[in-house]
Amino acid sequence: MNTPQVRVTGLSKRFGELAVLKQVNLAVNAGEVVVILGPSGSGKTTLLRSLNLLEQPDSGVLEVCGQRVEIPANGRFDRAGRKQVALLRQKTAMVFQAFNLFPHMTALENVIEGLVSVKKVPKAAAIERGQQLLARVGLAEKANAYPAKLSGGQKQRVAIARGLAMDPDVIFFDEPTSALDPELRDEVLGVMREVANTGMTMLVVTHELRFAREAADRVVFMEHGVVVKDCPAADFFGDNSGERIQQFLRRY
Repeated sequence: MNTPQVRVTGLSKRFGELAVLKQVNLAVNAGEVVVILGPSGSGKTTLLRSLNLLEQPDSGVLEVCGQRVEIPANGRFDRAGRKQVALLRQKTAMVFQAFNLFPHMTALENVIEGLVSVKKVPKAAAIERGQQLLARVGLAEKANAYPAKLSGGQKQRVAIARGLAMDPDVIFFDEPTSALDPELRDEVLGVMREVANTGMTMLVVTHELRFAREAADRVVFMEHGVVVKDCPAADFFGDNSGERIQQFLRRY
């Protein structure tokens, strides 16, 4: 059997008195596209951000691409733990809802920044790679444009190219289209489908049911900080998915 590329065991997180994640368990195999759905406040984004420790859980174990991180009981990683966190992050990329591009850098400079500063790739090679990736997301002609001159959809496609530049094993998408109007949303979803078709392991928090139906291998449905349903996408959207799921689908 394949070893899961992402495995979460007993992941919990509280914000004050509010338990946002409650002993969450999840496993994702290499090449799977898993869409995480659920109502607002269900813990979807907190789970996603916990997977590369952008949000530190209170307890649990993460295993991502062979890197195992156990959350310390006192909340503070020792030197060895910090090293494991750094190694885990090198295996992943995150695409944010708000793009998070550097406004003083061109599209190309945003894409290659990690290659040059983190991976120490020679600038000429990084530029060549960055141009290839911008072409892949349909933005070859925008290489020298600054974010202020790009539409929301174009900014998000630059952000996807930036993530791909780091050659991750897994990409996390956190509501990547929620800030976009329908036409720009389709641009971004088209690029995400293309990435999914390459066999990239993807975990996607979204309300885009059409993308989930067409591109996901599995759907994870969360509510009140727990995984309520985890099943193939065809089953999730089928007639026998259960009354709670049908209620959610009717609403959205």
